[in-house]
Amino acid sequence: MSTAEQVVKVCFGGTFDPIHCGHIGSAKAVASTLGTAVSFLPNRQPAHRANPGASAQQRLAMLHLVCENEAQLCIDSRELDRQGPSYSIDTLASIRSDLGPQARLIWCLGMDAFAQLHTWHRWRELLEFCHLLVMARPASERPQDAALKALWQQRHRAEPKQLLSCPSGGIASVRLPQFDVSATAIRLLLEQGKTPPASMLPAQVAQYIAAQNLYKVETN
Repeated sequence: MSTAEQVVKVCFGGTFDPIHCGHIGSAKAVASTLGTAVSFLPNRQPAHRANPGASAQQRLAMLHLVCENEAQLCIDSRELDRQGPSYSIDTLASIRSDLGPQARLIWCLGMDAFAQLHTWHRWRELLEFCHLLVMARPASERPQDAALKALWQQRHRAEPKQLLSCPSGGIASVRLPQFDVSATAIRLLLEQGKTPPASMLPAQVAQYIAAQNLYKVETN
């Protein structure tokens, strides 16, 4: 089977609490760079963060609202079907089992997350299952951990598309524009009774949040 015929899966994990224009812009940039679709992979219970403000079902519904009109974007909801913390290594093992040993599997993460990769559960095994595509922004800093620096030097590929030449084991980076938006900032605006601008939150997601009365401060 030629590389062009190989199965390729690109995963963009996150809490998506809520999904916002930064997530969407980043995923589209990755899809354009690689020439592939990108799968949003929502966490049920993030291992390194507090529990989400919206339920798994609500976060999934918001993702569907975004992806239904975006041919490049899709959803893999397998983590929402598991109980307990979401560990990337378990998800990658599950995806690899589904796709087989020759599929190209690419895991997207921000440079800030990559800089903390050495704190992840069984992090040294990740590249046995996938490639890592590090999404770097203008202000991003390289990791300082010695083991991560060494890993970067050993496995780094000059171009993201080089990751498509084999099933797993490589690291590449893609430079993204600076998106001045975060889920934390959006939730804070909503808690204050303010409407996030369209540059931060897609209209269909904003409408869903209002209809569900999400991210409001509870008062007695």
